[in-house]
Amino acid sequence: MDFIISRDSLLQALTRVSGFVEKKVQSGSILCSVLLQADASGMLRYTGTDKTLTLFGQVPATVKVPGDIAVDAGYLLNTVKSLGGETVTCTLMDQQRLEVRSGSSNFRLVGQAGGEFPVTPPLDQSRSLRISAEALCRVLDQTLFSVAPDDNRYGLNGAHFEEVTGPDGTSLLRVVATDGNRLSWSQAPFTGELAIGRKSLVPRKGLFEVRRLIDGVKGDVEIAFGERAAVVRLEDCTIHMRLLEADFPDYRQVLPSAFKRRASVERAVLQEALKRVLIFATDTSRSVKFALADDTLTLTSRKLDAGESKEEVPMDLHGEPITMGFNGRFLQEVLGVLGSTRVLLELGDTLSPCLVKDPDSGDALFVVMPVRLD
Repeated sequence: MDFIISRDSLLQALTRVSGFVEKKVQSGSILCSVLLQADASGMLRYTGTDKTLTLFGQVPATVKVPGDIAVDAGYLLNTVKSLGGETVTCTLMDQQRLEVRSGSSNFRLVGQAGGEFPVTPPLDQSRSLRISAEALCRVLDQTLFSVAPDDNRYGLNGAHFEEVTGPDGTSLLRVVATDGNRLSWSQAPFTGELAIGRKSLVPRKGLFEVRRLIDGVKGDVEIAFGERAAVVRLEDCTIHMRLLEADFPDYRQVLPSAFKRRASVERAVLQEALKRVLIFATDTSRSVKFALADDTLTLTSRKLDAGESKEEVPMDLHGEPITMGFNGRFLQEVLGVLGSTRVLLELGDTLSPCLVKDPDSGDALFVVMPVRLD
């Protein structure tokens, strides 16, 4: 194997694949490696996997001798980062050594035969959907923070995908996530067919990698679901992820059907006030007291041995005054993914869930459970 490639192109490829290789196994494992395949057609194909999540990509290269090798992804990434030249020459040497040259720099990395790299099973992609990358970015931004990072309740470790019909009959892809203390759903139009199984969830890590790769992408993203796996295809790379086999809770049961109070608040003002109040909200639940009365929302937090904070935010309240407690960080994360000027808080009783909405759009909904105040 012998090829020449732009340093920037190789660096971008290795940066992409770094999120897909296994980092919790002993160095030297094939799962720590990126598979490089120089194709006679003038493409360098690269693959990284941890067996649950796999990235396939390709970049143009000048291929003199086709071939393949698996090399530790971290060492190769750091090597390419250190190079100062515009191009990189990679040559397969004896005993599975990859020589990397650029300018006066010369490295030799220990590799493994490409044939030892794990094979990802094929997926029937005859049924797939297409959604704009920009819309998918928004949907993931508005839901991923609510996925449980690590929970014994297996059904909360991934996001639920479903098709809903919009008011105008449009097919919408809705993504729903919850960690038991909050819930988020967001939706956007799509074309094609959503064919995910009823007991399948899309894993958190896979969705974070998808979000990372589609940042700034123009055009559409294609998503196909199989029995136990999903494929997300961009123009120059494909992500294969194993789905979680678990039942997602019936999220509609926790959505309040009515509310007694509605508060309209300027989003940016509330966001900044929460940022300051959270300085003293250091308990496990990051609890902040919300006192809603007349035209003012008063936020307070206290740490007995450190101090306290109080903020007053103008608001429009419809309904009786009420005092409740919320995890301030949960609400701050919701406010951070909304683009509206104002935000609506729909409230019931002291221990009822709070609905957070964009008054100008019905494409997202957030539920935050209250916390008990001492």
